[in-house]
Amino acid sequence: MTETTAIERYFAAWNAGDADAIMATLDTDVVLEDVPSGHVARGPREARAFVAGALEKAPGASYDVVSSHISGDAFVVEWIMQPIGLRGASVGSLRGGRIGTNRDYWNAGPAPA
Repeated sequence: MTETTAIERYFAAWNAGDADAIMATLDTDVVLEDVPSGHVARGPREARAFVAGALEKAPGASYDVVSSHISGDAFVVEWIMQPIGLRGASVGSLRGGRIGTNRDYWNAGPAPA
């Protein structure tokens, strides 16, 4: 699997709201961080809870990828969370074709009306 495919699978899984598909894109030693909230999940058990919580808080959300850049094992993806138009970016690393680390940065101010 190419690095680009790994990122595409990750966002497709989020867009489908499929926790199992999201987990399948993550490395076993994954670290997920929601930077604005300060929430960090380490390893598969915490990552699954993180994913389930995110899907529960924003049912039906989808992510429009604006741009993505990969250099070696590092990636950055700019996205817009729909339907609310929340802009953000994911910065992370890949390991063996899976997400090894992912830090999400987003506008923590009021969501657009």
